[in-house]
Amino acid sequence: MASESQQRKLVDKVTKLVAERFGGDYHKAFEHYDRDKKDGRINQAELLELLKDAGVGNWLTRGSWADGILAALDADKDGTISSPEFEAVLKGRRSKL
Repeated sequence: MASESQQRKLVDKVTKLVAERFGGDYHKAFEHYDRDKKDGRINQAELLELLKDAGVGNWLTRGSWADGILAALDADKDGTISSPEFEAVLKGRRSKL
């Protein structure tokens, strides 16, 4: 589990990415990264792309970040993150990653 400081930095980096590339539109950002199946869910490969674009971790640590995020946010344990889960974290409605 990431520390509070690490979680805040993660959220800050992803929020910055959404602001700069998608005009702060979380739904648009989510749709951009939901590439594989366009199924309304972000899988691990798609999450890795998002983390890379946000400057989170490096090629060696990014997989661990993705695993931790999926473990924390994937409520139904299907290996993906839904749009509401994604937005809730980034808009500050959920504190734990």
